[in-house]
Amino acid sequence: MQPVKFKPAKCSSLPEDLKKAVANYFSENKVSSYGDSEMIFKVAFWLVAWVITYFTIILAKDNFLLAVTCGLIHMFTHVMIAFNITHDANHDAIFKSKKLNTFFGYFIELLGCSRNMWILSHNQEHHTYINISEHDNNIEGYGILRLTPEDKWMKHHKYQWLYAPFVYGLSTLNYATLRDFKMIAKYAASGKIKMNAAFVAEFVFFKVLYYGYVFIIPIFVFDVSIWIVLTYFLIGHFVNGLFLALVFVTGHLTEDTLYPEVKDDRTIDNNWSSHVISTTGDYAVTLPFMQWLVGGINLHVAHHLFPKVCHTHYKDISPVIKEVATKHGMVYREIPGFWGAMRSHFVLLKQLGVNPAIAVSKASVA
Repeated sequence: MQPVKFKPAKCSSLPEDLKKAVANYFSENKVSSYGDSEMIFKVAFWLVAWVITYFTIILAKDNFLLAVTCGLIHMFTHVMIAFNITHDANHDAIFKSKKLNTFFGYFIELLGCSRNMWILSHNQEHHTYINISEHDNNIEGYGILRLTPEDKWMKHHKYQWLYAPFVYGLSTLNYATLRDFKMIAKYAASGKIKMNAAFVAEFVFFKVLYYGYVFIIPIFVFDVSIWIVLTYFLIGHFVNGLFLALVFVTGHLTEDTLYPEVKDDRTIDNNWSSHVISTTGDYAVTLPFMQWLVGGINLHVAHHLFPKVCHTHYKDISPVIKEVATKHGMVYREIPGFWGAMRSHFVLLKQLGVNPAIAVSKASVA
């Protein structure tokens, strides 16, 4: 796949104005862009919750319903660790020390996802090429879903707004089982990774560690019923997958979604900062609990423009970013609540699924 380049044709001073405004915020308020006391508390809280809920499953093993309930709560801590710890850590946003960020970033392996594959697919591909077909892996529907006008339309897509939740519910289970292997094959073929002994050993070690503590230790060491483990594992993954997918897609794929056109010379007629603001949106901006719960993913513009800033600062820098963008004549996309953002996403799914001509004409405004 040939790379796509961004041209500074529109709002050429926007990138520098954004950097200056956000830098001024931190300098004037004498705060660091890395994790603050709130972030340190969140790291400790969710990791402690992860450990405690794991052992409650063992203590409750003689009561099926209670053990499964404890297991579901434990599984929920997995997605919370992903939102609130590993996402920031793998963007080097929690600590000034890269080693500390790397250490906490590796906790994503204990959630069933390869850190190396995540960095390549999320940090490098998605963050660089938002909503650009064949470059942003987050808008790949694999024929099951049609998420872009460029995707081939098939008859079953007219029902995608109905079955999409079931597909989304399989997303974290896919990460823990098949997706990492597919990513390795893809990136090895493109030369982005080298399949040397160290890489393979690390990958195998963490996969064994994940399945070891999820299945082998509770079942064979603490005699927890395999049916208890399978029940909370599968239901928990479905709930986590649905929640995680909906939190992420509502930041990009809503009714006013833009799909930037790639020119024949493999360029986008826009600078990268303008591209981010045009393809990314916020939601539930007035709900502090929402930001606390999902690690600031709802304030998505700030995250994409400044991924190395800890998410606990997004609520403060988002108004700064919005002001600068507005001064440059850009539309800053906001949806008041999470339910409104979700509704808008499913409206988009319905539009893309009903008729290919309608979807293409909609995308042409980009």
